[in-house]
Amino acid sequence: MKLACIDLEGVLVPELWPIIAERTGIDSLALTTREVPDYDLLMRNRIALLRDNGLRLSCVSRILSHVDPVPGARQFLDELSFNEYEINIISDCFLELANPLFDLLGGPTAMCHRLNVDRFGFVTDCSFYKRAGKEDHVAQALSEGRYVLAVGDAFNDLAMLRMANKSYLVSPSAATRAAAPDIKTVASVDEIIPLHVHERAALE
Repeated sequence: MKLACIDLEGVLVPELWPIIAERTGIDSLALTTREVPDYDLLMRNRIALLRDNGLRLSCVSRILSHVDPVPGARQFLDELSFNEYEINIISDCFLELANPLFDLLGGPTAMCHRLNVDRFGFVTDCSFYKRAGKEDHVAQALSEGRYVLAVGDAFNDLAMLRMANKSYLVSPSAATRAAAPDIKTVASVDEIIPLHVHERAALE
């Protein structure tokens, strides 16, 4: 009856697009919604940059195949499973980019966006997961009487975090922290299990 809804980038793994930018030398690929608030526009720009620089999805996937989860991430998910949580990764990442990392994390269920490619292997556009997917997922679980633990790191996680029974922000930016003084902040996911177990025991 327990569900953990967890963001991916910045929580369990590093931010992926800055890594792609660093490895390819294409600085503009590191731009995020902080610089380009319109996510559709941001992704169109990224897709154009990949094509203009001759980078197929397979090239980007090879770059990310050398990325590891953050320290403690796999152990965190294993502890949640041991404590009888169903684990759902709900993220604005793209499944085709994050697949190797999901394998390293033990293959949790993932709700993510998808990238579409043409016959030459270039990314052409995106198939977005439901825009209110995080909130909808938590709302559905709560309506079923489930206990929901939510973990995120950014503005786009706040609605989900505020709906859950218990929530944590992992190493958020100063702006995100200022916008969410009501949500417990931790430096990394390995702090959550002892905190969460202690807090639940106190309530019980």
